[in-house]
Amino acid sequence: MSLYRPSGLRAGFHADGFAPSSGLLHAGEQWVPEQFLIEPHEHPVWEIYLQQHGTTHWVAGGESYALRPGHLFAVPPQVTHHLAGRSGNHHFYFAAVDLDVVAERHPGLERPQAVVHREAGDVAYAFAQLVRELTTRYEYAETGLTLAVDHLVLAVSRSLAPTAGPQLAMHPAVRTVKRLLDQEFHERWTLKELADRAGLAPAYLAELFTGELGQPPHRYLNERRIDRARQLLESSDVTITALALSLGFSSSQHFARVFHQLTGGTPTSVRSSRSR
Repeated sequence: MSLYRPSGLRAGFHADGFAPSSGLLHAGEQWVPEQFLIEPHEHPVWEIYLQQHGTTHWVAGGESYALRPGHLFAVPPQVTHHLAGRSGNHHFYFAAVDLDVVAERHPGLERPQAVVHREAGDVAYAFAQLVRELTTRYEYAETGLTLAVDHLVLAVSRSLAPTAGPQLAMHPAVRTVKRLLDQEFHERWTLKELADRAGLAPAYLAELFTGELGQPPHRYLNERRIDRARQLLESSDVTITALALSLGFSSSQHFARVFHQLTGGTPTSVRSSRSR
């Protein structure tokens, strides 16, 4: 495997050179400045993008698509696509995957038939695991990479399927707010904004949420942010200040304070441990 940073990025990486049996052609996670352009190109396999932060405008097969945080964008083989003009600073995952290889391992998975542009569901978790496999020296690396690729394709297939029904009873308002905090933890949510989305009074939402999940929405939100922060500190070279702002904290000092409250450590100590 070859892992490197293309010129012009703010942070992140591109990885390629995988064994054909993995089904992965290339993958990465990138923080892109405003002046960065992605020229028209195509691939022999599906390319899957997941917008994390910022808004971008793409063209694929002659059609235009606006990607906002949480949007999945999957382009079929041999379809020309490109980033349409400057889009401001943004952050995304991507992976080029041979779905035929994955289908041999899991023939029941649904595969898209055309360009996909929709809310991503749980695809972010699968991409984060793939990035861990690419940026960390684990035992059983080949097996871990194959499982991460399969998990990503599974997550994409689930995003195309009918909405899953919950097996554990949860108040609909709590479920709505939990989904928002799981998927859009980078937003600076207030209790009133969450309550408006759920259609409840703020105090009643906080009571319901705490009763069902054992902690208030703001604590739950910060835990999701810090979980993601730990992964980024271990697997990326984005600066701590940029990381803090991208996760919805008002400053690096605010981020460090919450990080210490929830983990007992500091962002700097987590990052410095990578080189030991």
